[in-house]
Amino acid sequence: MKTLLEASNCLLLSTDQKKSEGLWRNDPCYKFLFSLKGSMNYQSSRNAFSLTENEFIVFNPHEEHRQLAVEDHKFLVELDVAFLNEATAAISSIQEDFFFAQTTQKNALVAQWVHFVQQYSLLEGEAGSQSSEVFLEHSFAQLSLLLAKSAIGTHTSDLITDPFHAVQPALVQVMASLKDDYQHAWTLEEMAALLGVSKFQFAHLFKEKIGVSPYSWLQLYRLVRSQELLLHTERTITDIAYRCGFSSVGVYNQLFKRLYGFPPSFFRERYSN
Repeated sequence: MKTLLEASNCLLLSTDQKKSEGLWRNDPCYKFLFSLKGSMNYQSSRNAFSLTENEFIVFNPHEEHRQLAVEDHKFLVELDVAFLNEATAAISSIQEDFFFAQTTQKNALVAQWVHFVQQYSLLEGEAGSQSSEVFLEHSFAQLSLLLAKSAIGTHTSDLITDPFHAVQPALVQVMASLKDDYQHAWTLEEMAALLGVSKFQFAHLFKEKIGVSPYSWLQLYRLVRSQELLLHTERTITDIAYRCGFSSVGVYNQLFKRLYGFPPSFFRERYSN
C-alpha cells in the first residue's frame, strides 16, 4: 500500500512497497525518515544507519544519502527549508538554517505525531483533497516545531528527556544523573547501579526505550553541551573537549565531524555571533 500526499512546499510518503533504491540522492529539502515497523537501512557519505521501530533521522538539504533496504514500512516527510524556518521562527534565535545531526533518534512526541498523521493519511488515500492539504500544512508545521525542540542539531543546548516520562520514568532519572555529572568518566556498571539492575539489563532497556546506547547518549549530551562553550566562550577546543568529559580531543573531533560533517572549529566560526 502506498500513500502520497502533498501540501505547498511539503510532501508525505507512506508505503509498504518493497522498492529497492540504492541510488545516491541529494535533495534540496529536509528529509524526515521514520520507521513505523521493521527496520530501515540508509547510508550517507560518512555514516551508515539502521532504524528500528519508532526511530527517526533527519537529513539536511543537499546531504548525500541512499536507501539500502526497508524491511516493512517507510514513512517519509520532505520539508521545504523556508517552510521549516518560517514555522520555527517564533521559537528559534538562530540566524542560519537548521542543521540536524546525522544520528538516529527516538522521541515519544514525534512518534505520536507520526502515528496520528499516518492514520489520517489512510483516510485520505492516494488522491488527497483540499482538506488534506489544510491538515498537512498544520501538521508539517507541528513536525517542524517538534524537530526544532527535540532533534539534535547545531541549535541544540540540551537533550530533552521529558517525553520519556511516559515511556520509562526510571530512565529519565538516570539521564538526569548523567546530566548532573556529565564530565565524569561513567562506566556502564555505575549507570546500571542507579537503576539497581545488571549492566546487561540496563543497556538493553536503555537502547530499547531511548533509541541509543547509554554511552552514546552521554556522548551526544557532552557534544551539545560543548556547542554552548564553542559559541559563547573563547576556550580552546582541547579545553572544551576535556571540560565536557571527552577522553581526548581526537575523540571529540571525530564525533563532531561524524554527526555534522565538519569539525568544532568550523562550527565556532560559522555560528558564533
